[in-house]
Amino acid sequence: MKERKHRGKRRFKTGQWVEYDGIYSDDWGGDLVLVQGDLFPVHPQMGETHWTYEGHPAIHYTKSPKTNGHHIGY
Repeated sequence: MKERKHRGKRRFKTGQWVEYDGIYSDDWGGDLVLVQGDLFPVHPQMGETHWTYEGHPAIHYTKSPKTNGHHIGY
């Protein structure tokens, strides 16, 4: 597992609302693209986690990865 340093970066908890579109990494080394209005998901195997904003995605997404108005995670 790669070690990540989170010093000086804002961290978010599972279940909080996403404030900015971008790439977020969790405590377990996974990365996920989330858009404003999504909820930070739980890790599928490890449960609740913290998320750190890593930056803008290279590809601009035009709509949220929500299916039928429901929030999706991994």
